[in-house]
Amino acid sequence: MIEAPENDTTSGDEHQHADKYSDPRARITRRGVWLLVGVGLFALIATPLSVYLRRTRLERTTEFFGDQVILALQIGERIEMLPLAAKGADGKTVEQVELTRTPGLGHLRRALLDERHYDWATAINEDAADLCGGEQAYCVQLRITDPTEHRFPETVIDLELAGGWVGISGAGRRVRVTDRVRPALRHFLQTMINVKQQRYDLRE
Repeated sequence: MIEAPENDTTSGDEHQHADKYSDPRARITRRGVWLLVGVGLFALIATPLSVYLRRTRLERTTEFFGDQVILALQIGERIEMLPLAAKGADGKTVEQVELTRTPGLGHLRRALLDERHYDWATAINEDAADLCGGEQAYCVQLRITDPTEHRFPETVIDLELAGGWVGISGAGRRVRVTDRVRPALRHFLQTMINVKQQRYDLRE
């Protein structure tokens, strides 16, 4: 029987995989160290920057609409869409639509909250509802309430979707959303109207 030398303290596993511990290809170079440092610094800078860019900006919207409206859009428990004009853009009657817990409602909230979604040069001291008398107008209201907690009074937002105008009902001022946001806002609300109409048509 052959015995290992008494002074050989290396385990059998280390003997079998000795190449792992002495592989000349595994080298930590100065370039590699700087690369790791660069990746770490990029992560430290990019993470807060990404959070900042994705954060909803509320300064201008709060100044224009007021704290109550901002709070309602942020935490309002119930949101309903109501007719503001007799007919929609397709000539169909606009009916009341329950938007609470609707998929995509978070995007609607953010579209109306973020100051970057408005063309502030268009702000004017007139109600959005003043535009709803023409044949081309497409107007609805968003009624936001908080029936459980009562954290704010009922809030009503007037929307003239053909031109992209937004204003608080009776507040005497309105502003236009950007060209990028206007079709998305109109599409979402029109989709909700169509879904309700389809459900109504398919009722038993």
